[in-house]
Amino acid sequence: MAELSEFPAASAKETIKFCWDQVDSNKRQLIAGWTVMTLTVVVADVACPLIFAAILSKVATLPTHSTANEWWHTFAPLLLSYGLAGLIAMVGWRMAGWLQWGAAVRSFATGINNGYRHLLKLSYRWHMDHPAGEVISALTNFSWAFVEMIDSVSWGLLPTAVVILSAIVVLAIFAWPAAIAMLIMVGGFAFVLARRLPKVRDASEEFENFHSKATGVIADTVTNLMTVRTAAAEPKEKVRVEGLTGQSVSADLRARSIFMKTQLQLESSIIIGTLLALIAGTTMAVHHWAATAALYLILYYSAQVAFSMEQSFEHLRSVSRSLGRAAKFTAISGVGAEITNAPKATELRVPSGRVEFQSIQFAYHHRDRLFDDLTLRVKPGEHVALVGPSGSGKSTLSKLLLRFMDVNEGQVLVDGQDIRDVTLASLRSNISYVPQDPQLLHRTIAENICYGMDEVDHGVVEEVGKAAHVEEFVYALPERYDTVVGERGLKLSGGQRQRVAIAQAMAKHARILVLDEATSALDSESEHLVQEALWRLMENSTAIVIAHRLSTIAQMDRIVVFDKGKIVEEGTHRELLREGDLGLYGRLWQHQSGGFLLA
Repeated sequence: MAELSEFPAASAKETIKFCWDQVDSNKRQLIAGWTVMTLTVVVADVACPLIFAAILSKVATLPTHSTANEWWHTFAPLLLSYGLAGLIAMVGWRMAGWLQWGAAVRSFATGINNGYRHLLKLSYRWHMDHPAGEVISALTNFSWAFVEMIDSVSWGLLPTAVVILSAIVVLAIFAWPAAIAMLIMVGGFAFVLARRLPKVRDASEEFENFHSKATGVIADTVTNLMTVRTAAAEPKEKVRVEGLTGQSVSADLRARSIFMKTQLQLESSIIIGTLLALIAGTTMAVHHWAATAALYLILYYSAQVAFSMEQSFEHLRSVSRSLGRAAKFTAISGVGAEITNAPKATELRVPSGRVEFQSIQFAYHHRDRLFDDLTLRVKPGEHVALVGPSGSGKSTLSKLLLRFMDVNEGQVLVDGQDIRDVTLASLRSNISYVPQDPQLLHRTIAENICYGMDEVDHGVVEEVGKAAHVEEFVYALPERYDTVVGERGLKLSGGQRQRVAIAQAMAKHARILVLDEATSALDSESEHLVQEALWRLMENSTAIVIAHRLSTIAQMDRIVVFDKGKIVEEGTHRELLREGDLGLYGRLWQHQSGGFLLA
């Protein structure tokens, strides 16, 4: 079965750069945490072992019958130093943790905010081409993978790197053959990682791909549960999700297999390197080439480095897996916003409400051109209806006016201003848009009516609620205007949602109004109330009305008839139906059924 979309995955380098960019203002704190962490590891794994080695050396050379005073003068400074180093390490760990975690969680929030902001900037067309559930899954997985990556680097890879470097430096001073053996071990470990780690990341990326697709399908079907149930498609959707989750499990098992093989090779390199270090240390001790302290350091660092390197692979696997999980949203973040403000965009001023489409050309991606040199002018305060068969370009024209998409050539003007030269916010704040199926937010009726305003104004809510006939049903609800409407407003009927959308448009007080088939799905009783509300809404506004309902368009100042992206007729209702000259509009009229224009 073909999937709804294919998301590319960013490279590891691109993903790391994108993640680092999210740290932003927290970089200083994170680097400070890493600095404290490094110093703490040096104290714990360099200073403390050296002090302990010095104590062993003193013990080896201490006279058999030493006095308490001699013992105190010999060991007291070392013991106190060891205690102080331990205290410094303990405080250092806590401080490093506080700095690192604070930077990580703030960067986590920054990542989500930046990701959400980017999604809001992406075009209407992009969102139509990509399922929301999968997009949200990609953002969620990115944010957690991002925090996991910081945690693994801070608490796993950084301490391991410091331990290994410290061990090599100390052994190079006290027992250089052991340092060479340690270098061989580290080199073998790095060689295996360089060969195997990309495979681990690829397998993790494959798992993330199937997992996010499954999440996207689940979100899509749950959101549209009524569609699934009315089609009795639950079994098919279950099979589809089970297939995707099965593929994700298979991908994860492949990743586990790659991990186990890699771990086996790494452990082999660690064992060989540790054995070489122990052979070097034992040889030096037997031939008295090294003191007791040096032997202790060889044994200590052999065990410490071996353990740290073994643990580091778990952290590297975590980082690699996180990179795979973050790669999808990193790729999404690289998608340029199709519709943006011009560099010197100004605020739109709408003193009268004139709308002009001048010689516009437009085509959807990979399709034939829809509009070719189309010109349409709407005078201030004029009410114009757009009618025609489905696919003739009516709704597309409204989306071009709102800049959900841009024309390929030509201009869309509002009071003489090219809408590409004004800010998107000022353009859309001056246009009220009421679609056929308003999708309200999962908030209260009052919040939906005042959506886009700084705060809920209950006076405005009551005023427009009455004008839009919202009050005729809202007082029967338990919490009236404070009733939560449910996801997409589905706790309300279609007519009730439509009236709330009209009230929202009234509260906006925009001079330009776009109605996109705002009554086509209503019953007769709801239609009567909504029609009345619409006429109130259109007062003192320039209105562009896209409709199949004849009762909506018959009273318009002008009717413009579209066919295949061209204007084929225009005039008043009476002019278009004059006897003996029935064009497309007349034929649509003759095929009317219950007040609808059959398209």
